[in-house]
Amino acid sequence: MSRAEFIRFIGVLREDTELRSKFADAQPEEILRLAKANGFDFSDEIQGRFLNRWAGVYFCPFANDIGELCPKLVPPGFKTLLEYSQTTCSKEDEVERYDFRAGGYYEGLKPV
Repeated sequence: MSRAEFIRFIGVLREDTELRSKFADAQPEEILRLAKANGFDFSDEIQGRFLNRWAGVYFCPFANDIGELCPKLVPPGFKTLLEYSQTTCSKEDEVERYDFRAGGYYEGLKPV
């Protein structure tokens, strides 16, 4: 599933405080496991974004939403997930720096 499933995930977590609490302390791999166990079917691209904490993405309108709903995605020292991701690329990049469709790790990048 693509962006629609990702947006559905955000909406469900915003509405369901009990489910949201399960994601509060989850790291990337655990987030994906919990999401799957709760009926979410993310594309390889979305899974890659979680695994790499949006590294290489200069702008994503939902990055801060995800950072609020899954706060352990925001690395220590950063206020938001978008702030972190913007430090991993340049606004002059015309495409995302990493291919998130590959599923897993990209160009030697490891989860933070």
